[in-house]
Amino acid sequence: MTISFHQRRVLVVHNSAYMRAVIADMVHAFGFKDVVEVAHSASAFEKLGRDKIDLVIAQHEEDAPVGVQLTAMVRKSKDNLDYSLPIILISLSSDRDVLNQAYNCGADAVLAVPIVAKAFYSTICALFKHEPSQVQSSHYAGPNRRNSDNRPTHQNERRLSEILELYGGSDDFHPGSCNGRS
Repeated sequence: MTISFHQRRVLVVHNSAYMRAVIADMVHAFGFKDVVEVAHSASAFEKLGRDKIDLVIAQHEEDAPVGVQLTAMVRKSKDNLDYSLPIILISLSSDRDVLNQAYNCGADAVLAVPIVAKAFYSTICALFKHEPSQVQSSHYAGPNRRNSDNRPTHQNERRLSEILELYGGSDDFHPGSCNGRS
């Protein structure tokens, strides 16, 4: 199944103009033609109320909670916003508590900096191929977290590629076994 992104619109939310440009360049390279960039969650929320957006990519940092604020506003909005809108948060930390905070506010996926293009593209594809079931209650709205194994995360893929690199990328390494052989 081939996914076409050329008619989809992406909203990139980051307080750094440099990071917005890097992320926008990457999603342009993935095939998205319409990328909107804003610096603050309030500006992003305004854009979401006015324009049709298919994907949100926002920063997630403890000292600048733009992504968490925006995700919570989208998921809990009483306006005409699509609470099932796919949201990817970009984090400076891969600490479990930080990632859990992002998922608990309703993010569909979280990527840690440095952003690996292959993982970023795979995450976006996974979100559009397998739209997660959505739940909405008085305490939470967003992707169904009961089956967390289906989260489009590529941490294990990254670790495996590091291990394969350590072994010289050879076919001698077989994951799932202690000695490298199955």
